[in-house]
Amino acid sequence: MNMMYEFRLAFLQLTARASGSLISLLLFGIGIAMISFLILASKQIDDQVKRNLAGIDLVAGAKGSPLQLILSSVMHIDYPTGNISLAEADQLSRHPMIRETIPVALGDNHMGFRIVGTTLSYATLYEASLSEGVWHDKVLEVSLGYQAAKRTGLSLGDTFTGVHGFQTTGHSHDDHEYTVTGIMKRTGLVIDNLILTSVESVWKVHDQEYCDDHDHQHDHHHDHDHDHDHDCSDHHHDHHSGEYSIHHHNSGQNESMTEHHDHHHADMLGDIQKRVEAGEDISAEEMAIFQQHSTGVVSTPTTNDPEITALLIMYRGPAAAIQLPRHINENTNMQAASPALELHRLLSLLGYGFRTLKVLAWIIIIISAINVFIHLFNSLRQGLFELALMRVSGAGKGTIFVVVLLQGVFLAMGGWILGLFLSRGIWLVLPSLQVLPSAGLPGFHSAELLLLLYATIAGALAAAIPASMAYNTDVHFTLKNNGRI
Repeated sequence: MNMMYEFRLAFLQLTARASGSLISLLLFGIGIAMISFLILASKQIDDQVKRNLAGIDLVAGAKGSPLQLILSSVMHIDYPTGNISLAEADQLSRHPMIRETIPVALGDNHMGFRIVGTTLSYATLYEASLSEGVWHDKVLEVSLGYQAAKRTGLSLGDTFTGVHGFQTTGHSHDDHEYTVTGIMKRTGLVIDNLILTSVESVWKVHDQEYCDDHDHQHDHHHDHDHDHDHDCSDHHHDHHSGEYSIHHHNSGQNESMTEHHDHHHADMLGDIQKRVEAGEDISAEEMAIFQQHSTGVVSTPTTNDPEITALLIMYRGPAAAIQLPRHINENTNMQAASPALELHRLLSLLGYGFRTLKVLAWIIIIISAINVFIHLFNSLRQGLFELALMRVSGAGKGTIFVVVLLQGVFLAMGGWILGLFLSRGIWLVLPSLQVLPSAGLPGFHSAELLLLLYATIAGALAAAIPASMAYNTDVHFTLKNNGRI
């Protein structure tokens, strides 16, 4: 007998006892679905976290929990640790190890979607583009993320007010209406759930000082290739799309130093600058000297000084990862938190939960294998006479063994296929329940192929004992007793 005949015979015997086979199939499918879903969820969370980091190396914010700072300022799923002085953030932005900074000001929401005061460089981080309208350019203008626009029903030209805090109900700033000027395309990232505006808008709504010169706003990256003079006390910043007083040095900064400092300091600072740009380490003393002398007049924070929630920082070189966080934590009123480090810790904590659920899923699969064993054993007891007739008809012991073994393998493979469909069905349903963000139908994961191997082995082991019993069946005794043991 050829292999195709054995496959067909094994399949027919399973369908002949459909109810028992279906129960075994479902149990296998549920266990496989749980593990498959955990694999997909783990990969999705890991990918989303990495993409939402968007190249942000460090976050400076109010002292408190570093993880809370990252969750609130990068992932936007927690409450901020507090506010920091714009003047202090401005001074930090001039640090030679910093390539770029982006301010973030939080405090309000609309229908649960956070209103984020920042610059248009924030949208560039996530490669966001508009599907409708234009980017916000003036105070109290906003650009809506894809999900924010979809869920709120807002469209171009609509106005709305923000609610203080991050709950959907609370004190509403009815005297300050935002106007929608743009709607972003879907990115699948955290920016989809945000309402972007300028930092000045947040200041205005909360009655903080802000600058009135809005006619020259345009998108600008905070890099060291531009300098801007400012006088915030007179409310006349020369800024670009909310850059405000956050400045950076350029490569020709040593010339300005010679105008403000003596020749000795200029040479020293120039040497430090070159070493930083070359990726070399500098001592804490050299860093303090640079911070003290490398900039012009820096305004001292006051009680009336405008505030922001956090400062997103991108490093100039790898040496910054070692020295900059320590400098911020020890020499400023802010704390430094690494998004990659803190979110890795969070994923490690989530990993314990995932592993617990996987253990539960494997227990279900083991129970499924036991059920397969019981099902095939009962089937064997009821079908001994048919097996004996097959032997008389010319089927060998090996064929009988393979037919029974294939039934266990088929049940396991069928459960694997059913489990993949179930896991993806759950994946598509959960976004409508607002349990998971909408991410489309996930592709096939290599770990699921390994799962097929494990399931097949479990099914084969479950069928091994009934198959051995069938192999060792005494044909003459069985026929004499009409298939009764």
